[in-house]
Amino acid sequence: MAQLAPLKIEVPGEREFVEASKAREFIALWTEQLTAHRQEVQAILGDTTTEGDLGNVVLCDRIRLSDKSFSDEAADIIAAFLKEPFMGGRSIASGILYAELDDIIAGRMTEMGLHVLQTICDAFADAKLVDVNLSDNAIGQQGIGACKTVLSKPSLERLALCNNGLSEATMEEVADILTNDESGTGCVATNLTKIHFYNNMSGEGGCKQFARILEKSSKLTDIRFSSTRAGKYGSDIVTSALDVALEEGRNANLEKLDLCDNNFGNKASQDALFRALGCTASLSYLDLRDCELEDDGVKKVCHALFESDSALEHLDLSGNAVERRGAKQIADYIRDSGGKLKVLCLDDNDLTSKGVVHIASAFHGSEDGHAIERLQLNYTMCGAIGARALIDAFGPDGKDLPNLIKICLDGNSFKEDIVGELEVAFDNKLVEMEENDSDGEADDDLSDEDSDEEEDDENEEEQNGEVDALTDAMNKSLVV
Repeated sequence: MAQLAPLKIEVPGEREFVEASKAREFIALWTEQLTAHRQEVQAILGDTTTEGDLGNVVLCDRIRLSDKSFSDEAADIIAAFLKEPFMGGRSIASGILYAELDDIIAGRMTEMGLHVLQTICDAFADAKLVDVNLSDNAIGQQGIGACKTVLSKPSLERLALCNNGLSEATMEEVADILTNDESGTGCVATNLTKIHFYNNMSGEGGCKQFARILEKSSKLTDIRFSSTRAGKYGSDIVTSALDVALEEGRNANLEKLDLCDNNFGNKASQDALFRALGCTASLSYLDLRDCELEDDGVKKVCHALFESDSALEHLDLSGNAVERRGAKQIADYIRDSGGKLKVLCLDDNDLTSKGVVHIASAFHGSEDGHAIERLQLNYTMCGAIGARALIDAFGPDGKDLPNLIKICLDGNSFKEDIVGELEVAFDNKLVEMEENDSDGEADDDLSDEDSDEEEDDENEEEQNGEVDALTDAMNKSLVV
């Protein structure tokens, strides 16, 4: 028998402050939608369907209240509607699995904002929430307490707390809730498959609390811990916790990892990251933008990704002070990955044209053309030599990169004729270059680099030995 999927109800319109009258308009709209859906369900179930049968049907399993700032009264009205039985059946809130509660208290005074958060969150007391987004709400310690009803759900699998201004103390309270196992049946963190913390201010202490959550995790497939003012010490803590979790076989199906804007300049961080990435056979997305890896760290990352044999599709190593030597390591990884990479972001690195030549050369040789769809090389000190290498890699009519959708080369140094060649070759795939330096002087000092190649080779031999030692240690740890 055909079945109707439950509805998603949401607040329509532009971002706005919602008072009581507007809240009642939302409820009138939802009531109309839910009543029509109930009638469709009844028609499918047939004439023998009783009111009791209909009363048990989940009419709605998703709600989006995002981008509205609610008054106290508006929150009270909406919460009451969600909690009360709908047409004599179960409450709407009791069937909700997915709750988008991001950005619902913008511009509110602290006391009022806390009331709104607690009122809305408490409405889901009977729900078996699976996915909760509380991002873009200014949440202090009191705010976390106001959200405890939804944060402490044993059913919770996916959680986002981004741009909340979480401090070290607030992160401690979050960790306390997610790792609490007073019942002895397991904590929330054990069941999580996704956890996102982005653009908070929790610092090194917040990293310790995040490590506590990682210590209890076992099913994570999507981790985002970025732009939290971690510092070197905090970043060491996070990579160490990630390393231990993956080495112990927890979170073995990790698919997405975003550690953007941490500081992995320390050897300890790089080594822990190397071991962790070596255990990520399912990884498809990796963002290490602005992590101070430099060439040595990038080499370890690329080698670890090769060792893991993951089918990585998205790699972002922008803003890591990568030079020509690091570009060669990235190029080697592109070749070794078998043409699977779809997105490569290397913006804001000191690659020079020679580094870009390494990258471009890596796209040659795939029988069916490379899978790359987006290539970002903004602000990489690239000049004419690098530009023509990219054009050559693209091939006649793009036959060597048939999947390319977008190539970004802004902030480099191309004379007008080179810009013309790029536009002819890539056509509308080339993103507008508003910050191009038309003097075209980027390649003028490349000859000076030639004298450094012998020294680079010697450094590479030394680093190869270090990476080989790390690989041997990692492989031994994986032997059962």
